[in-house]
Amino acid sequence: MIKKEGPGWRIIFDSSRDNFSTLIGGETWAIELDKSEWKILVEVVMELCDQYKLVKEQLMGDEDITLELERRPWLAILNGDQYGWNLRLILSASGLFNRGAEVYWPRHVTNNVVNAMRSMWDSDYL
Repeated sequence: MIKKEGPGWRIIFDSSRDNFSTLIGGETWAIELDKSEWKILVEVVMELCDQYKLVKEQLMGDEDITLELERRPWLAILNGDQYGWNLRLILSASGLFNRGAEVYWPRHVTNNVVNAMRSMWDSDYL
């Protein structure tokens, strides 16, 4: 089992679980993901964060930005400014399990969640 967590977020991977091996959570919510959902989620979040890094220095003062990226079954929405951002994720009802969810991490936890995802990605966890 791999467990990464902090105030307002958690990611847990349990290889002994067949269908839903990864749990992601926030302050008041959690959802279990299958391997495909997790893999696509990490790819989408990493790409969205890379886009944000490219444009954040161009923002003026308190200018806001919204970036969206969709890759089935996920829609990721980043809202922020040059000082930080929050992340909303929508899992579309599709596939074998035909379920959906909407999750949210506020700006004070997003960097930590994304760093944990990137660490898991870089360690070939996927």
